[in-house]
Amino acid sequence: MIQEIGQHMLSTEFAKPKPKATDFVLLFERTDVFLLPETGTLPTYRDWCALGGSDDLLVHMLEVDGIQFFTVLDLPETIRSQLKKDISRCLRAVEPRWLRLAAVTGLHLYQWFQTHRFCGVCGAPMRPDGKELAMRCTNEDCHSVTYPTVCPAVIVGVRNGDRLLLTRSSVYKNPVYALVSGYMSVGETMEETVHREVLEETGLKIKNLQYYGNQPWGFSGAQMIGYWAELDGSDKITLQEDELKEAGWFTPDEIPPAYEEDPLDLTHYMIEQFRARRLPGQLQA
Repeated sequence: MIQEIGQHMLSTEFAKPKPKATDFVLLFERTDVFLLPETGTLPTYRDWCALGGSDDLLVHMLEVDGIQFFTVLDLPETIRSQLKKDISRCLRAVEPRWLRLAAVTGLHLYQWFQTHRFCGVCGAPMRPDGKELAMRCTNEDCHSVTYPTVCPAVIVGVRNGDRLLLTRSSVYKNPVYALVSGYMSVGETMEETVHREVLEETGLKIKNLQYYGNQPWGFSGAQMIGYWAELDGSDKITLQEDELKEAGWFTPDEIPPAYEEDPLDLTHYMIEQFRARRLPGQLQA
């Protein structure tokens, strides 16, 4: 999964380091990422300087084993025009592996910076704080401070004997099979969210919830929390059609081929665990 980066350590503790040539300058626009046109790689500080970039524009985000990651909130057109833009999904395949987590976490932080350019209290401009990873209001009578936000969401693998519930989204283009998922609502526990999402999307009731694992997922600014559950009662599916176009029960042998050999996301990692019959109580092929 995306967070499995071996002995490498990612940290978002605030720092204001002097950039080194091999540090990274991650450049984004909405959900897109800018790459070097010649190599298709993420730009380093050396590349940033060669493009004519100024240190005054750099905002520090995180570091991995002493390698720093910066971004730019207002990318000059003179630099933008020298780069190639690609969809952020390309970050799933960058090498080395630890760079995937760093780059996607950078995307998460960049989007947070951009959605907090103005104060939610008084409307004045916000700017990166000089002491911690935060955005601070520039209005001297306000000085409201906001910190990076993480949205908790659940992933639910519903088992019915030797069958697993798989769904396909009606929202996304070319959706692959996935597990039931959804964001927590205010006042809910994670377990309540699990029950509600499964019932809303499929009309099914579940029992015997078991926590499986979690992961940061910077593509959507979420913390994904995985659960296994068992069907409780009827297996008749009633689709929430504005969310799903398809849902059904699959044995390990019936699950469609994986779209990634080494899934980075929790939902497909859990599906592959079920397909490989690695879960307690599964019958071996």
